[in-house]
Amino acid sequence: MGNRPREAVSPDVLLRLDEEYASILALLDRAAAMQRIVTRVPQLTGVDVAWVGRPDGADRLVLQHTVNIVTEGVDGLVVPIGTGLGGQVFAQRRPLWVRDYGSAPDITHHFRAQAEAEGVIAMIAVPILHDGGLLGVLYGANRRMTDFGDRTAGALEQLATRTAAAQVVAERARHAAEVAVHEERRRVALELHDSVGAMLFTLRAGLQRLCDEPALDEAVRTRLTVLDQHATEASAALRGSLQVLSAPPEQVALCVALREHCRAFQDRTGVNTRVITLTELPNLPRSRIGTLANAAREALLNVEKHARAQSVVVSVFALREGVAMTVSDDGVGLESDPHSAGGLGLAAMSEQVARVGGTVTIGRNDDAGVTFQAWVPR
Repeated sequence: MGNRPREAVSPDVLLRLDEEYASILALLDRAAAMQRIVTRVPQLTGVDVAWVGRPDGADRLVLQHTVNIVTEGVDGLVVPIGTGLGGQVFAQRRPLWVRDYGSAPDITHHFRAQAEAEGVIAMIAVPILHDGGLLGVLYGANRRMTDFGDRTAGALEQLATRTAAAQVVAERARHAAEVAVHEERRRVALELHDSVGAMLFTLRAGLQRLCDEPALDEAVRTRLTVLDQHATEASAALRGSLQVLSAPPEQVALCVALREHCRAFQDRTGVNTRVITLTELPNLPRSRIGTLANAAREALLNVEKHARAQSVVVSVFALREGVAMTVSDDGVGLESDPHSAGGLGLAAMSEQVARVGGTVTIGRNDDAGVTFQAWVPR
């Protein structure tokens, strides 16, 4: 079993990779991006067949997205960690290859039957990594004995790097789309509340006034009472629908709340404000989502009162088994004692963050402004 050689990769291979990478990123779909990249592995690396192993939990891979495979034994095959070549790459998180899969002494041979049925002899596999996490294993194989050289190993690693980036971009795009959908749902809910809700309220008030008329015919009063009951039921149904429309799922609730606070801040001040999600976020209890959202609102109020900023960036990202949220401005900076900035509002908010086991820091940034950070554990 060999490791990846360390010589330079051919420039023409990298050029083709970059051209293909641009079209793959345009897909913004994790499965489609993965399939597109694996389909190009034989052409870009010279191997006969290719596939990818996707993690299924922390201890096994599931093989999929096969290319040039002639049997049904590879697609869907489960590879426990440490077994075969891909299981070793999963465990060690480094590229490995074998000249002859069937006789290689450094790997287990749980999958020799599948390799023989497919006619695979030489095999190479590289990890797909991002921020220390393994997103999958990219395989290439030949139906002849092969000493994989720098060109194949280097190109396969480049493809793995681009696969990781495409997966991350696609996931962030999916998350941004979910946030946008729920923001639109909340906008629709507000419009329904202000229009249909108001009309139902006016209708019920009018019906009740008519019912209170002393000279009203009893048959008419009875019919008006029925109409009032229908209007009451319609109002209750509308309230239930508005609650469903307004309540985002836990996965996007924090980003939705941050965008709302930033939009309100920008509308009040005219200061250009952006929200950036830097990493995939773990699920948080609703109470901690509320704590971070409140911290962002208080930090933005502090910018509004003191910073005289031209722009503000709110960032949210996974950090130390939790989630961090920063508010950075390009304003006038801090007084000599950063902990005196913001007065009682920030002090109360710091106490709220501390009650859930979190921390708050305030400091100067490279734009001469202030960066406020709140962190809460999962």
